Amino acid sequence: MTKINAKERVLRTTISVIGFPLAFVQTLLSKYAIHKYKRMGKLINIGSHSLHAIVAGQDKNGPTVILESGMGGCALDWSLVQPELSKHTKVISYDRAGFGWSTQTIDEPTCENYVHDLRKLLSRLELKPPYLLVGHSYGGMIMRLFASEFPDEVVGIILVDSTHEKRYFESNSSEKRRIERLKNQKRLRLGYLLSPIAVPRMIKQHIGSKRLPLDIQKKAAALGYRNNAYKAAYLEFLCTIKSAEQLHQSQPLRSDIPLLVLTAGKQSEEWKHGQKELLILSKKTQHIIVEDSWHSIQIHNPQVVINSVISLIR
Repeated sequence: MTKINAKERVLRTTISVIGFPLAFVQTLLSKYAIHKYKRMGKLINIGSHSLHAIVAGQDKNGPTVILESGMGGCALDWSLVQPELSKHTKVISYDRAGFGWSTQTIDEPTCENYVHDLRKLLSRLELKPPYLLVGHSYGGMIMRLFASEFPDEVVGIILVDSTHEKRYFESNSSEKRRIERLKNQKRLRLGYLLSPIAVPRMIKQHIGSKRLPLDIQKKAAALGYRNNAYKAAYLEFLCTIKSAEQLHQSQPLRSDIPLLVLTAGKQSEEWKHGQKELLILSKKTQHIIVEDSWHSIQIHNPQVVINSVISLIR
């Protein structure tokens, strides 16, 4: 399944109608959040929807660095990395459709469609290649597909505790992984159904990062309680298998492309084993294990990410 079915859409609408007082409060609080936390970048119209993008730094004869967030994430995930990188080159972080300050979701948010959106965004912002691609978790899959489709425009890739596409294939899943996936699907489905009546807000379960510095975390939480955020996250999850198939069927990366694989040291052994699959994607691969970090290395140990980017743009 790659789309929300009709039964779920009707059920969500019914819940909104029955819980109208709560739905009204949710709408007001969401509008207040957008008013209180002004967007940090520009809202760029790319056709059917608009994407929020933060562009910083100068060209300085270096590549444009593209920062791609993990599943459910937004540009705020890179708040500890982008300012420092902007001293060295031009850097863009952005919110995929439905997340952060971006507008409505797209019907089928696969890696392929996200690459199309990103291409339109770069064109509207007049950010020309070469590009250095940095992708966290699921965002690493998007960046790999971008590099596969436009190899001549990419000078390097940094995978920040990135997901390998095999993780989403049933044939490669352990029983523990299947249980974890079903649990996540149930959580996101309930969030999608109940977010219009503010249930996730009441139990303080928002979409997006939860370990950012307090001032940034308040913004991420406020944006992550919006109805669009839960819809986008649920759709993104439903499309993971199709996204994995797209990547599996794509052209291999250029064999000479510089590739840095950053692996969080505090991840499970199963996850670390999957990271080894990324090391064979290029003949110019370097593997760095960040021993003191959890999954979001750009938050727990941002300096490692900053140093990695600088090493590839020099």
